[in-house]
Amino acid sequence: MEPLKLKEHGKVSLESLSDDLKGFLSTCRLLKKGYMEAPKYLGLGWKNETILQASYYIGTSWLVENESAIVVTPKMDNIDFVEMFITALAVDSDPEVNYFSRCYGIEFDSPKITVDKNLCQVTPLILLHYITLLEKLVKRGLKKGYVNQEDNLNSKIRGRIYVPAHVQQNVCTQREDRAYCRFQEYTEDIPENRLLKKALYFAYRGICSYKGFDKYRIELQSRLNRLFAAFINVSSDIEVYQVARISHNKLFRHYSETIHVAKMLLRHFDNSIRNVDQEESYETAPFWIDMARLFELYTYSKLNEKYPDQIEFQKKGCTGTCDYLKVAKGDSAERLILDAKYKPYYENGEIGWEDIQEISGYARDKKILAELGWFKDGELNVQDVPPCVVIYPKYGEVNDTFGENLLDNAEIVSDYTNFYKIAVKVPRLQ
Repeated sequence: MEPLKLKEHGKVSLESLSDDLKGFLSTCRLLKKGYMEAPKYLGLGWKNETILQASYYIGTSWLVENESAIVVTPKMDNIDFVEMFITALAVDSDPEVNYFSRCYGIEFDSPKITVDKNLCQVTPLILLHYITLLEKLVKRGLKKGYVNQEDNLNSKIRGRIYVPAHVQQNVCTQREDRAYCRFQEYTEDIPENRLLKKALYFAYRGICSYKGFDKYRIELQSRLNRLFAAFINVSSDIEVYQVARISHNKLFRHYSETIHVAKMLLRHFDNSIRNVDQEESYETAPFWIDMARLFELYTYSKLNEKYPDQIEFQKKGCTGTCDYLKVAKGDSAERLILDAKYKPYYENGEIGWEDIQEISGYARDKKILAELGWFKDGELNVQDVPPCVVIYPKYGEVNDTFGENLLDNAEIVSDYTNFYKIAVKVPRLQ
């Protein structure tokens, strides 16, 4: 059956669907997910009694397993996802890179769905995510461990003589100068690193074959070559059953997320490097990408590049979590509350009332105000209203989005005190 195709926030009438699907959806409980949880049916929900509406998630999912699927595509056409992923992953700190892991998901245990390759944005996403995590791991140094080895040594003994092999290979052949030994060697060539190197080969093959990487290929191949150099003493010889057995070590926490994504990468291609080169259409496990979270990270990377050490990400208050705070440091005196909203229509109108309410709550949250340093003579300065800024996406040219002071290029939101909005350019394929 042809999948149901929608764009983000797209709507579809129940009456336009087949009788079987109409009956299923009429009785289905389309529940909203909790914060940062995997969405069900890509967040599809009821607009009213007869209209269904998609959410912020793109990807593909089964409505009725093996019978009817749903595909949701971006509302902003021709987004350059590769540039968004590269930019979002440019921040070199653990919380943000780990936050990226919660922006997408793949349901490997569900039956696969046939889609056009250009709709499966999870492939470049997982490749770039893995490369970024592996670079961070290599900076800290590869983990070493003891590995059991066997070798027929010449004129020396290491560990213990393995008698059955020694008799067969040396005693029976009268090679008295040799001893077949079993011993342990402290080396980087351990199962965890072998898994990472095997996944690195998949990443290299994927970047070489995926057309969306064309204009970034030289830079990415340079990054990959540096990673291969770091794994020069590690083999990639590891079997599928050994991959499943590899667990996380609490003493090497930075390995946990990288190994998790490496396993995802191998499963995404069914542990066969031939699958990396498939063209046009192919089968993929159901997947989702949270475009709102991706835009948050993309914007954070832009902010952090312009105002280093002045942007705090995902700051928790008493009742909620604010996307960003701009704190006063060095020559900058700006102290702002900022929130990213993946809503392109803000370019043509005012901010939605629900967003005004949310951000106004952050501007009254004592924990967030304390983070901003909103004090006067040791007390909270409640006489002034902290400036609040909504950041939204825009296609086309956005010249000097962030000036020396962020508010220099921001647009005042009428009817509200100290409220502003500012556009961030979303990359677009030519």
